Amino acid sequence: MPRPLDFKRWEWWILVLAVGLLVFLAAHGKGRRERLAYERFLEVAPQVQAALERFAADHEGKFPPDAMMTSRPAGLSDKYIKWHKNWKIDYEVHDNQHDGKAVCLEFCGPFDERLYFGLCKVPAYRRLYGRGQPIPGHVNRIWVIREEAPIMEEPPPESQDQQPPPGQATTPAGQ
Repeated sequence: MPRPLDFKRWEWWILVLAVGLLVFLAAHGKGRRERLAYERFLEVAPQVQAALERFAADHEGKFPPDAMMTSRPAGLSDKYIKWHKNWKIDYEVHDNQHDGKAVCLEFCGPFDERLYFGLCKVPAYRRLYGRGQPIPGHVNRIWVIREEAPIMEEPPPESQDQQPPPGQATTPAGQ
């Protein structure tokens, strides 16, 4: 009865090359997915920032309170931005160590699971890596919106946020 592991030398070389090629392709694909996830964050973060700035402009300069893990910030309706939980972006509000609040986004990793490290809490990280740069020793990235931001005590009701202010009529866009 022949033994299956009784390969000739050239068969071993083909096997080693095939396994090596498969490992290379798997690693390359993972790196590509990670790179695309970071690029997507760098594309979305300025859009989220603009939506939050519009929200603040509509609410006496105040930003919404901290959101729960990758959820839409309270009061930030579709009027400002259509929030996608699969962005894996956590909107955060933290003390800025100057008697104020910092508003920041943390990208919760390029992997399937969401990883949260609270990187926005660290003033040095906000200062050095606040525009999505790689942070040494971490897979997450951050985007600082404001280092000094007034925060709402209570967010406006969602339904009120989608209606025009009293006394203003609604007109279709472009009229």
